[in-house]
Amino acid sequence: MSHKNPLVRRQTLFIVVFLVVVLFFVTTYCMGVVRGHSMDPTYQDGQVVLVKRRTPFNSKLHRNDVVLLQRDRGEVIIKRIFRLPGEEVPTGYPYLVGVMEPNGLKDYYEQTTTKTAEGVTTKYYIPQGYVAVLGDNPDVSEDSRFFGPVPVSSIIGMVVDAPAPPPAPVDRLPAMNRSAPP
Repeated sequence: MSHKNPLVRRQTLFIVVFLVVVLFFVTTYCMGVVRGHSMDPTYQDGQVVLVKRRTPFNSKLHRNDVVLLQRDRGEVIIKRIFRLPGEEVPTGYPYLVGVMEPNGLKDYYEQTTTKTAEGVTTKYYIPQGYVAVLGDNPDVSEDSRFFGPVPVSSIIGMVVDAPAPPPAPVDRLPAMNRSAPP
């Protein structure tokens, strides 16, 4: 009668558990490298971030999630979700659409027009299956202000433990929201 050595069983069990953990990590997470200054001061050029891949089990996106997304020609960029599918797009700063919008992007958004006593009002909405993304450093970021909303399917994953966005510069806040320090 042959009995397996308990040490061999433990080693085999350890190797199997180790391989399962590695397989889980590799299929659930990936690493990303920040390129450029569009996410300053939150993330710096060259910084490595841990990204939880999007799967059917963790596909829910939230406003202010920092995401890695695939752009045209295989370029991978890091941006913050500004608006989700179906949400209204503000016509003021950060000027995704509106008077200051320089790139003819109005057609990329769903529109509703309402006639009122004051005139005609048009509201813009993020199309289903798309999100609007912005960089934390608006002065240098190329984002939805330049290329419109991006498909949700292009999102690779969410940065793990992403900090909150920095406050908007005071000179870009609407005048009615400016107030003296408390």
